[in-house]
Amino acid sequence: MHTRSAQLLRYVQLLADLLLLNGSILLAGILRFDDLRVTNEEYFNYYIQLWIFLNLTWILVSQVLKIYEIRPTTEIRTSIWGQIKTLIIQFATLALMLVVLKKFVYSRLFFGYFFAAFTLSGMFFRVVFFNWLRRFLGKPRNARMVILVGGGEVADDFIEQVEAHPEFGLRIHQQVIEGDPNEVRGIEQVEEVYIALPPDDKRIQDWYRFSEQNLLRFRYLPHLGVRNLTNSSMELLGTVPVIYPRKEPLELWHNRLLKRTFDILISILLMVLIFPWFLPIVAIWIKADSRGPVFFRQKRSGINNDTFDCIKLRTMVVNDRADEVHATENDPRITRAGRFLRRHNLDELPQLWNVFLGQMSLVGPRPHMLKHTDEYRRLIDMFMVRHLIPPGLTGLAQSRGLRGEVSDPASMEARVRADVYYLENWSFLLDIKIILVTIWNMVRGRSVGT
Repeated sequence: MHTRSAQLLRYVQLLADLLLLNGSILLAGILRFDDLRVTNEEYFNYYIQLWIFLNLTWILVSQVLKIYEIRPTTEIRTSIWGQIKTLIIQFATLALMLVVLKKFVYSRLFFGYFFAAFTLSGMFFRVVFFNWLRRFLGKPRNARMVILVGGGEVADDFIEQVEAHPEFGLRIHQQVIEGDPNEVRGIEQVEEVYIALPPDDKRIQDWYRFSEQNLLRFRYLPHLGVRNLTNSSMELLGTVPVIYPRKEPLELWHNRLLKRTFDILISILLMVLIFPWFLPIVAIWIKADSRGPVFFRQKRSGINNDTFDCIKLRTMVVNDRADEVHATENDPRITRAGRFLRRHNLDELPQLWNVFLGQMSLVGPRPHMLKHTDEYRRLIDMFMVRHLIPPGLTGLAQSRGLRGEVSDPASMEARVRADVYYLENWSFLLDIKIILVTIWNMVRGRSVGT
């Protein structure tokens, strides 16, 4: 995406939000007041001041948070989360100001109407805007023609990505593998040159001069020797470039605080509401169905591969293979009570205690038994990456149907890809989405655990 195009899109988003913000203010005023009391100068001035404050704070906070910085790969929920963060800061600033001034003259119902209207309309705009943007960038007539210089793995990867993602807005006009700039045909159609040559190749300088002489933008595709850099970023350590292979939103303290606060509040709420009546009933059923304890504790791999005791309701007869072999669909070890509990994922509910203790989170990669961690870390790339964040009561992989018995390394690899995607793209909205899908699967009787 061109720099000027990206800047134009930022202005379009900001303008749209300001129109929605002012429209929401007007709508809230119409809904709240039959008479806006414009004849009362003092009262009218208070709302004029509020109108100015809301516009200025939105412009300032949105620019500080850079919520309008987008790429072709930016997801809708990322933009929506940026909108929500800006709204939270705006509301907190307004509340603090009113407390300091000690003069609350505004209608609370007015604020309710305003924030509801602005939040919903902003979300709707982002869904429409991003769907339009992807279709627009994906049209051949809007693509930028580029020259690809070089061959090999890097060039092949570039071609694959361009063909798989038309929303990137690139089309390869010509690939030059062994030739020089003089072999380019139809140069007037080209806008950029992408170089996939080794860094010591002398032709790079020739292509660089050729690009500048023909007003083409020069791009270099480095041979890093590292794959899986989908969400990588680069920073300069002085003059030395440092590439970070992935973004980790939960490395930011405020994201960890938000996630942990949510975990504590929800785990306490659910334990208070469910445990007092649910556990006694289920305990009686489990004890009546088979001999053994009500709870089953198993050592599992947690954050940073630290070991913790994962608590579950016992769903199998007591056996020596529980710590080594996953239960299969028709496993004879599963009791009648256990089959029902597993179908609706109720056997995982005691892990709310693990969540409260901070050993787990409500959402995250499902923890594996130690034997499977040792086994799959040798077989699957990125398997251990999932241990950079706390394991979850449910996860993105489970919400996508990747759950139950692990029959082969390929099925585990699919789960790992989903877990790493979650780690790299975490947002509070993604957690909410996964929780809602999990609840729906539990109601339908589709187990989401491991």
